[in-house]
Amino acid sequence: MSRSKINKRDLLKNRLYNVLILLLAAIIAVLGIFQKVSDTGHMITSDNVASTDIVASYDYYDKEATLSKAEAAKQAVEPIAVRISTASVALYENIIGFFDVTDVYRGQVKGLSMTSPQYNTALNSLINQYTSIFYSLGVDIPNNLARAILRDVNDTTYDSYKTVIRSKFAEFMDDYIHEDNLIEYQEKFVTLVNESVTDSNLNELTDILKNYFVKVNSRIDQIATLMEKERVYQDVIDNSPVVVFAGSVLYEKGDKLQSDDIKTLSEMGVIKVANELYMYIGAAVLFIMCILASLASKKICGHTMKLQPKSIFILVLLFFMVYIPALFVPSEYYMYIPYFILPMMLAILISDNTSYVFSCPMAVFYCYIVGGDIVYLTILLLGSIATIYIVRNTSARIRLAISGIALGVINMVIYMAYMLITTDVTINMPYTQLIALFIASMGAALLCLGLLPVFEAFFNIVTPFKLMELASPTKPLLKRLMIEAPGTYHHSLMVGNLAEEAAEAIGANGLLARVGAYYHDVGKLNRPAFFGENQSSKTGNPHNTMTPQLSATIITSHTNEGVDLAKQAKLPPSIRDIIQEHHGTTQVQYFYHKAQSVSDEPIMEEDYRYSGPKPRTKESACVMLADSCEATIRSMETTNIIEIEKTIRKVIKSKRDDGQFDQCDLTLKDLDEILFAFMKVFTGYFHQRVKYPNQTDKDIAAAKALSLEEKEEEKEDNEDEN
Repeated sequence: MSRSKINKRDLLKNRLYNVLILLLAAIIAVLGIFQKVSDTGHMITSDNVASTDIVASYDYYDKEATLSKAEAAKQAVEPIAVRISTASVALYENIIGFFDVTDVYRGQVKGLSMTSPQYNTALNSLINQYTSIFYSLGVDIPNNLARAILRDVNDTTYDSYKTVIRSKFAEFMDDYIHEDNLIEYQEKFVTLVNESVTDSNLNELTDILKNYFVKVNSRIDQIATLMEKERVYQDVIDNSPVVVFAGSVLYEKGDKLQSDDIKTLSEMGVIKVANELYMYIGAAVLFIMCILASLASKKICGHTMKLQPKSIFILVLLFFMVYIPALFVPSEYYMYIPYFILPMMLAILISDNTSYVFSCPMAVFYCYIVGGDIVYLTILLLGSIATIYIVRNTSARIRLAISGIALGVINMVIYMAYMLITTDVTINMPYTQLIALFIASMGAALLCLGLLPVFEAFFNIVTPFKLMELASPTKPLLKRLMIEAPGTYHHSLMVGNLAEEAAEAIGANGLLARVGAYYHDVGKLNRPAFFGENQSSKTGNPHNTMTPQLSATIITSHTNEGVDLAKQAKLPPSIRDIIQEHHGTTQVQYFYHKAQSVSDEPIMEEDYRYSGPKPRTKESACVMLADSCEATIRSMETTNIIEIEKTIRKVIKSKRDDGQFDQCDLTLKDLDEILFAFMKVFTGYFHQRVKYPNQTDKDIAAAKALSLEEKEEEKEDNEDEN
């Protein structure tokens, strides 16, 4: 990919992130609808609690209460029903028909001779006929109940029951019974009848007959009902408004006021609330000032901090994630909001330094949004610092979950320390607040675990967790490298150690540099024997039979081929960039000079340079220098530390003079730090070792020891003789 295309792609990305940042900032400002109370009368505390009785200073028309009253009256209007003319007659005929049939069968049962052998047979036959008649009409009377009605109920009770049924039916038929209240009337019918009837069999019969006797006798007129509702609604607004009279107590001392209550008091003129337009402007200005205050911190921990548009967009997006819940969660539950996901993910996705710088203004602004007190602000500040410290070196996902527990304990300790100073915890233990802080801390860690893969994929960010997974020697590319190109593999391990030390020395991502170094030469897998570290006396050097230009082409192609292999293995873009940039546009000097010595024609220098691009990050530059220094020093015959330092300085100077660091902002001080980091690694690698004796030395030492032992024995013998 050409340099112009890369710059154009980066420019488009930066513009996109800038637009998204502005959009998010605008949305945050628009959603900033929290009320800022200007309480000149000191009637409301900072927690929106009435510090005294709040009374109305004049007669006030309460519009909201009037509308609520009108709506309630509207909903209370009963549906308007229209009578079905034939329904009552048909239902009355059902009652007459039922009792006429029952009277006939009661008479037949009485006419049976109880002494007759066929009595039971005849009785059962009459009962079956009786129940079959009503079953066809939709009334299911059990045989045992039918037997009791026809034979056991005496005439006085039965006649009284008929009278009660007719009278209650007459009362019910005067009402409007429709689909909406049918079940209610049926149950009411059963209750009223059974109150006047004591026989249990007749009570059971009433419950069965309710669906047969009590049915719909009217229908609802939807249009008339709607018109009546609207009339009642308007009548309340016009003739029965809610008026708060002067001197009325609106809120008593100690009452908790919500945002709607504050709005009402503002409309009544009891308190003053900031103008809504100015409130939006103030929210936006405060947010922008927090961002500017953070960006004003140019250095932290001795290293320059620069934020790319992508990083700023992530920062705003994360704050947006904790800001939105704060607008809609009731004020008494703000401690449950997992605010600490903000510093936690900033430290992992961008850097510890960035998270430290932004935590202070963000915590202040967030505490202002939720209406928190100084204690909650202290928890936000100290908790953010603790969060960053806990997760800064975390490289295993399980440790991130454990960090949520540790953060929860720290926040609980901070709150308990405040409570021990200000209150008697033996009387009022703040269990709710402690649980809320622990839940918020654990929730932040768990949300972080769930959201990290999304951010990694969407923003092409490589987190320490992902890097540790890629550094495993069981990964396919590293495994192939170890088996197919062992020399390159061990070279990559050494380069990784050097690059990590150098990156950490200049404030870059040491873990990214190390893992990038592990993969920087994977392109050599296509032709491992063409590279010196994989050659032996048996394999020979294939370049001896090739033209210099062809050899240079094979050597320089391993960067682009490595990128292709990395894409196939789905390595992250940051690793692929290190693979492509670790040689920059440097020259393959050996084959360039060889071509000049064997050819009389002019040699194009561009044909003997890597295609680039030059390193665009400090991590790529560290890998470039580590790669060159390791290869150069490995080829030296001496291990003298002074000579090694001279060689490293020479390599760094050649890369700098060749303009290889023009795009990665490496300073002269950074180059000195890289030199010292390399020397620390090589000093440990080439340290002086104790010289172990060989076999000849061992024999001489044994002979000397034996001679001394013989002389001692001879001396002891002489002493005995004397």
